[in-house]
Amino acid sequence: MDIKSAFLHGELTKDVFVDQPQGFENVGEEEKVYKLNRALYGLKQAPLTWYNRIKSYFQSCGFKKCEHEPTLFTKVEENNIIVVSLYVDDLIYTRNDVELMMKFKKSMQSEFAMTDMGKIKFFLGLEAIQKDDGIFLCQKKYVIDLLRRFGMSNSNCAHNPMVSGSKLGKDEEGKGVDKTLYQQMVGS
Repeated sequence: MDIKSAFLHGELTKDVFVDQPQGFENVGEEEKVYKLNRALYGLKQAPLTWYNRIKSYFQSCGFKKCEHEPTLFTKVEENNIIVVSLYVDDLIYTRNDVELMMKFKKSMQSEFAMTDMGKIKFFLGLEAIQKDDGIFLCQKKYVIDLLRRFGMSNSNCAHNPMVSGSKLGKDEEGKGVDKTLYQQMVGS
């Protein structure tokens, strides 16, 4: 599920003031600022205010926050369970009871403007393949996209992370390599 305008749901606990937007200044009052009632996209407080808002909503609905993963919430009713993972404004969830899932979806849609994206296909670079015998996760598409991004689609594979005798910082001809590009590759 995708929550529309998620950061706008965050309520500020401290006073935050912003300049008047360029082109929308009040004539003769250009030195005045606006006091925000809610978080805006781009505001450094926005992600935390949104997280606190959704966390308190989940807890008011009987969900428990995982001790080890702050974006994972669970709710147990009798022998039924629903597990929800939050990533910014996206939710993925699983359950063992259809009725509990429908209650959850209805509750969320009454509180937030949402789009139900259907069964998960991709999430955080993982591809989810759902079959009768289980859900399988792989990163094939992510890896192919990375190889394409860095111009390595036709590279030969190697069993070692680095070819023996290679020197970092220089290419095959001994020229210096782009440090930033290398950092992006490793970071990806």
